[in-house]
Amino acid sequence: MISSATLSSTRTFKQKHLSSFSMTFVTGNPIGMRHNEGMKHLKLDQDYAWVYLLNLGFYLLPMLLFPYSTWQLLIMSAVLVGFIVTYYSVYRCTDQQRPWRIALLFCAAVLMSHWNPGTIAMFGFVSFFLGFYYQGKRAFPLIGALIATLFAIQWQIGTYWDYFAMYGAFLVVLIGLFGVIERQRCLRLLEQQQSEAEIRRLAASVERERIARDLHDILGHTLSSIALKANLAEKQLQKQHYNDAQQQVHELNAIARDSLRKVRESVSGFRHNGLDNELKSLEHYLNDAGFKVTIQGDLPELSKASEQAVILALTELATNMIRHSQGQACHIRFVPQAETLTIEISDDGDCPPFTEGNGLQGIRERLEALNGRFDYHQQHGCTFCLTLPLPAPKATP
Repeated sequence: MISSATLSSTRTFKQKHLSSFSMTFVTGNPIGMRHNEGMKHLKLDQDYAWVYLLNLGFYLLPMLLFPYSTWQLLIMSAVLVGFIVTYYSVYRCTDQQRPWRIALLFCAAVLMSHWNPGTIAMFGFVSFFLGFYYQGKRAFPLIGALIATLFAIQWQIGTYWDYFAMYGAFLVVLIGLFGVIERQRCLRLLEQQQSEAEIRRLAASVERERIARDLHDILGHTLSSIALKANLAEKQLQKQHYNDAQQQVHELNAIARDSLRKVRESVSGFRHNGLDNELKSLEHYLNDAGFKVTIQGDLPELSKASEQAVILALTELATNMIRHSQGQACHIRFVPQAETLTIEISDDGDCPPFTEGNGLQGIRERLEALNGRFDYHQQHGCTFCLTLPLPAPKATP
């Protein structure tokens, strides 16, 4: 019978370690497992290793009941101490050392079997270690060898218990199978942990790319605005229009503060003031740069992710227009259709051939992530087209 202390400790272990599993030899609950992140091998948990040693009560019981001599009791006690020390060393040793430690446990069980039939508990420890640490094609032959050893001891050497081989073989098979099953369970858990770690790594990589794109668009737009405002303020000072220059400096300060806010927000997800307000800010920005802005079409209702992608795309395109275009007019047109929204941004300036840089590639990646599309052509200026799916209309009650 298993003691109540063993069952109580096992329940406590399960409650405290949801990812671990416990074992006692009669019930067959598997030994606890712990996987250290970054390691490739399974590792047994030492915290509750003492609980399973209670099963060595099967070994102690004959020492109390049978009429052994003093020197026999001393030898069996010494072997028991050595077995316990070696048992703990199995937890801590390397993969190269482990076979020798398990072999020592096996030898201790074999040596004492003639005197003490309680060594079936020791064979149980050996069987579980074999099933847990070795693949099935090696574990099953080794467990079979344990069973053969039990019958050889029974028939060739003899024991104090006629059912030694039969009960011992039953325990060895049962506990060995639990070792094999626990190995497979732990390997699946390890694979799941590795998969989750890979998902976290990919998520972190995607987040870094998002932040890089957002910072490129935000800072590109903001620094261009600061340069523009500083240039305007300088011209007003040259004309001695101090009030106008002061107004430009105030706006430059506001732009810098707004840029700082957006940079801080970009690390936790870009937040904006809505497409309508951002569109007005872009119109004012383009007007300051000397562009006459025309906005046509109604602003449709978009999802948060789509609205954010549109705002960042328009910001990047407006910044590029101010930097590279020599035009004087900018046209922004919203064309909602049944299931998609097309946004056209064009200017009347020269549009020499160009290759996509980080900004345009960022726009393309954002739209493709939303099942959208990014196109452009270079006839009579530059025209950029953003195409996004519209959310499904809300059902009316």
